[in-house]
Amino acid sequence: MTVPILKTENLILRPLRPTDLDDLYEYAIDPAVYDLGMWRPYPSRESCAEHLAELLREQEDGRLWWWALEAKSDNKMIGRCQLSEVVPHVGRADIGYALHKHYWGKGYMTEAIHCVLNYAFEDMQLNRVAAEVLAANAASIHLLEKMGMQREGILRQDTKIRGFLEDIHLYAILKSEWDARL
Repeated sequence: MTVPILKTENLILRPLRPTDLDDLYEYAIDPAVYDLGMWRPYPSRESCAEHLAELLREQEDGRLWWWALEAKSDNKMIGRCQLSEVVPHVGRADIGYALHKHYWGKGYMTEAIHCVLNYAFEDMQLNRVAAEVLAANAASIHLLEKMGMQREGILRQDTKIRGFLEDIHLYAILKSEWDARL
């Protein structure tokens, strides 16, 4: 199944394109963005291009549900939202996201996550969507809770990011909980 184009008031959520390289690299190497995420910054534009090519192959093969977030106001790719670890026969997936810092605090990620969760529960017929977030990422924790996700636990010193052991908070929402919010 291909990644569908989804629309919100301010965003177009669309499949990745090779032309997204510069926009992806711009936000993904910003310490303000990657310090809150669970990835390492790209060491070079070439490494970003290689990773984008890999993501495009996975998208083409139907193994990746990664939406580029394109601002309707300027047609710029300002971030991403993805479903990973999709297990259709169990009805579960994980959600992840990142947003260019110049677009923080404007409701873009709230729109994107709401749209992707709705798609996951209504169109993909998933029963559970989970998220992992660094314990120090208060804004992301607030966003997940605003979406109705519940904290299910903490993985203490679970991952080593940029040389430090980090606690990971686990969040999830069930379809029945999502439906009750609407």
